[in-house]
Amino acid sequence: MNFYIKKNATLPLLKMQVVKDGRSEYQQFMDSLETATITFTMINTATGIPKIVAKPCYITTLTNLDVNALPEYYVYYRFTERDTNQVGSYSGQFLIHNDTGDLILPIREELNIYIQESFIVKSPCC
Repeated sequence: MNFYIKKNATLPLLKMQVVKDGRSEYQQFMDSLETATITFTMINTATGIPKIVAKPCYITTLTNLDVNALPEYYVYYRFTERDTNQVGSYSGQFLIHNDTGDLILPIREELNIYIQESFIVKSPCC
């Protein structure tokens, strides 16, 4: 998955769906998410130096109109200006830790984060 954000930007949110990993009981794992510790890490792919290490993340559910549908959970991270102050390519991951074990997101593909140069000038001219 590729995610793009501008330099010094705080939006958009980085959001990923929590999916069944196949190694545990799905509903039991989903129920335990409410008490889980969720963190986000981002590493510069060119240098291997971490930019963000185990910062807290948040979880939300998708509001579904079908009352019989199982809830869908999403983890998300809101960047700070300091998180995005260097243009470059980064690798990111979410770690969900609870009493049933650890789950690293994304499961199926790598999360590539690209911080691009911004066209907005922060300081006034003249």
